[in-house]
Amino acid sequence: MKKAVVIGGRGKVGSYLVPMLVRAGFDVDCVGRGLSEPFVKSPEWDRVHIVRFDRREEEFPDALVALKPDVVVDMVCFTEKEMLRLIGALRGRVEHYLVCGSMWMHGRSDAVPVREDECRDPLEEYGIEKEKMDRAIAREYAERSFPGTIMHPGHIVCPGDVPINPQGCKSLDAFRTLREGKTLYLPNFGMETLHHVHAEDVAGVFFAAIQTGKSAYGEGFHAVSPRAVTLTGYAREAASWYGKEADLAYEPYETWKARVSKEDAESALTHMLHSPSGSMEKAKRLLDFVPKHTSYEAVRECLQSFGEL
Repeated sequence: MKKAVVIGGRGKVGSYLVPMLVRAGFDVDCVGRGLSEPFVKSPEWDRVHIVRFDRREEEFPDALVALKPDVVVDMVCFTEKEMLRLIGALRGRVEHYLVCGSMWMHGRSDAVPVREDECRDPLEEYGIEKEKMDRAIAREYAERSFPGTIMHPGHIVCPGDVPINPQGCKSLDAFRTLREGKTLYLPNFGMETLHHVHAEDVAGVFFAAIQTGKSAYGEGFHAVSPRAVTLTGYAREAASWYGKEADLAYEPYETWKARVSKEDAESALTHMLHSPSGSMEKAKRLLDFVPKHTSYEAVRECLQSFGEL
């Protein structure tokens, strides 16, 4: 029986990936600092070994190696330096290392949907580090044959976690405004895009890469829904879930931001500046993976989990 070690496996994506691995016959260790419950519970978790490690500790890489994994999935790595520290310990000791990147490795798009190798001009430090991680994965395989793969999710949607709403921020207020038939104000012209993805589909891309093996080594893959959505289209669709026609108004961002909290205004601006729209063609071609959920299906399931639908 092969062993898979999932670092940060009780988060949104790990809640789906860990059971997939168990069902596929892996012996699974879930590594993390705390004792939190998975976002989505399933019977397979009863067969998972919970291991408490803190990756900030100096001995973390050696402790991970001591678990003797065949596959390591790293859901909570945020810098190239941190990733390379772990790769250094795993080199020659693991069949496959998979790490979570982000669509934020792209900046503004020139043409959409953007492919993994395009528009690699991230706008902020988080995206800069994820882009460096992607390059390092490719370099480690090209120069040292290290079997690494990186996945780049969009806006991850999971039952029990508030989704990015049609205003581009993480709040249920916009949905409630639409449900009540009131006017929803959108920033700018409402044509900026969001690209959600169900956590199950992100897990599915990881799992497909593990199954594929060598063809995924050194590669980076988007993990998004089949199509991005505009703020306007999203608002119209969400209103229809409540049997309403969206009453929308538009304001320049500098005016609009006074309607929401500072945190929500900053979130909306970041999402609008990126306006992600990613291609899933590479995942289909190399991994034979196609997302199960549209953006709207993912958000609907999430709202149902909160009793909002």
